Amino acid sequence: MSETTAADGKTYHPTEPVPLRKRAMRILKGTATYEDRFFPNHAELVETIADFRSRGCVIVFVTGVWDLFHIGHGDYLQKGKTETAKLYPDAEHIVMVVGVDTDAFTKSRKGPERPIVPEDERCRVLGHLRPVDIITLQYEADQLFQIVDHDVRIISESTKDLPNLDEIQRQCAHIVSLPPQAETSTTARIRRLSFDGATKALLATEKALSAALKGVRDAIEK
Repeated sequence: MSETTAADGKTYHPTEPVPLRKRAMRILKGTATYEDRFFPNHAELVETIADFRSRGCVIVFVTGVWDLFHIGHGDYLQKGKTETAKLYPDAEHIVMVVGVDTDAFTKSRKGPERPIVPEDERCRVLGHLRPVDIITLQYEADQLFQIVDHDVRIISESTKDLPNLDEIQRQCAHIVSLPPQAETSTTARIRRLSFDGATKALLATEKALSAALKGVRDAIEK
């Protein structure tokens, strides 16, 4: 680190930006890479959010599984950020923090067949979305809710296992509750895929049985 000698003869060591502050600046400037925006380390996440808040940023927070990502997911995130901007029209920066339930946590909530898409890929898909500034993992229920210092919480009207709304309100200034943003859902798509697969299997079995029965009849008639 270089030294600077002031007029009073004292030597000073200019403060250099620490790596997390550099990441935060890249996020605000829109030049951040996915690696800048992905925070698997929660201690670094908390420190970076504190840095954002010290700069006067508004923090909006949302969590989900984001499995088999579809248009409803994308519209939900965009709508959440848009509604936050309406609440804070003078905010220079609105930072959206998106929590992603891990594979293990998702299995515990939704069953052994979920998620369809692994957590790394789900996180990377979110990294391509314009409204999303920070992506982080959630390992257990309400874990991020307890540590992310936020102004606005986005919740879905279709989510059944949310904490008590009074508890959520104690953690933030505003709650934005949104209806489903599309007629489809991940669960509906999985059911449709399962139904289509079962139907194809049934038709194939029926065809094979018909062929077998025809062979038996032909053999008897001979």
